[in-house]
Formats: sequence, C-alpha cells, structure tokens
Amino acid sequence: MISPNFEFPVYKAEDEENEEIPDEISRLLEQERGNIKPYGEALEVINLGTEEDKKEIKIGASLDPTVKKQVIELLKEYVDIFAWSYRDMQGLDTDIVVH
Repeated sequence: MISPNFEFPVYKAEDEENEEIPDEISRLLEQERGNIKPYGEALEVINLGTEEDKKEIKIGASLDPTVKKQVIELLKEYVDIFAWSYRDMQGLDTDIVVH
C-alpha cells in the first residue's frame, strides 16, 4: 500500500514551461474560458424524501417539464442508493470523515 505522505509526491510533473501551445489550441482555450460557467443555470430544490426525513437534491429549473418529471421519477426510484448522511456510508474509514 502506498504511504499517504504528501510531502514527497509519488509523481511529479515535468516542467512544461518552455513548451508552446499551438495558436489554434490557445484560441479554443480562450473561447472556452468564457463559456464555462458552473452553476450558471437556475436550480430547483426537489425533496425525494418526506417532510420529516428530507432528502433534497437540486435539478435544473429550465428542464422541459416532461424531462423534469422523468428525472424526478428516476431519482425517486433509486433514492436508496444515495448516501444522505455518514450513517449511509457503511465501511467508510472514520480517519477520513471524522473532524
């Protein structure tokens, strides 16, 4: 098993400072920087549980109503496979999750 010693990384990337990126790739990267906006879409909170035992998720508010209904039905069908709390993550090493 590899030791989790983060002071000495297992892999160290080579210095790529001197390598040039082709103009076409640079142009595409610049174009994408303006297009990628996480959480830019309005979200709607959906409760997959009960009022007493809330299991809330967020889905896109602008989804087509038919698609939204199908997504919610699918999520409700498989609600038991999600971990809603640490209790739901059996076998999780407490060295990782304990504060």
